[in-house]
This record gives sequence, structure tokens and C-alpha cells, in this order.
Amino acid sequence: MAEQANSVKGTFETDPISALALPAPVAIGVDATIGAALSAVQTQAQGYVLVVEGGRPRAIMSERDVLMKIVARDIKYDTNVMEVASRIPVTLTDRETIARAIKIMIADGAEYIPIVASDGRATSVLRAIDVMHFLAEAFPREILNLPPRPNQTLPRPEGG
Repeated sequence: MAEQANSVKGTFETDPISALALPAPVAIGVDATIGAALSAVQTQAQGYVLVVEGGRPRAIMSERDVLMKIVARDIKYDTNVMEVASRIPVTLTDRETIARAIKIMIADGAEYIPIVASDGRATSVLRAIDVMHFLAEAFPREILNLPPRPNQTLPRPEGG
């Protein structure tokens, strides 16, 4: 098991974010309304919408923002999206390691990190779920065969 843990650690420390083959970001302009942002979140089903200006990330609106800042406060859909979108604390390039992205996600509590090209234009958004899918695909036997509760023991083999 220690060998498998080292393999996982090594994969994340050496593989670049580009290994995740992330799709283009779901994006809208800074002048868009909350209604347009909600439509993009719903139709694209990625859990976020990146707010860009000239292709460069300026803010991000997640499903959490929708619940906490729009639904909870009964904000009108014609309000500018920048009034409720969250600031972007950091961006990364696709050449940086998956491990660095994970460390930032943990340290900042970020579920989404915009990935940018050398000119600062958004090329994709790394989501926490993307990292989980990569891990499950890279190590299916180790991940998918884990019991729901690792210390769980069943009285009979079939669990009944």
C-alpha cells in the first residue's frame, strides 16, 4: 500500500495540469447579467461560470455563490454578475503540476482555479472534481475498490 501511495504522490508531483485534458472554460463577459451567468451555469453543467474581460479571468461564479449570494438575498437577475461573483485569488498555467494546484485548493479553500495561457487568457478551469476523476482514472483498482468506510467489516461476505 505504501508503494501505491508513493505512485499517487509521484503522479501528482510530476504530471502537469495539461495531463487532465480540461475543456475550454464556461465564460461570460464582465458586463453580463446574473441571469446570463445562471443560464451558462445551467446549460454547461460545470458548476461555475468564469467572468472574463478580454479573455482574462476577472471573477468566478460558482453554484455556491448562486445559493449564498443570489438565492439567499433575492437578487434580481438583471444585476451585473460582478456584484456577486467571487474574486479569483490565483491562476495557474497548464505547465504547473497537479500537486501545486491541489496545495492551492487546500490552502485557499478553492474549488475552482482558472488555468491561463502565457498571455493571461483563460484556457480552462481546474475543478476539484477534475482532480478526483484523474485520480480514479489513474488508479482505478486502488480507488474504486475502497469500501465506503475503510474500517468497515461485514458479518457475512455478501453484506446481508
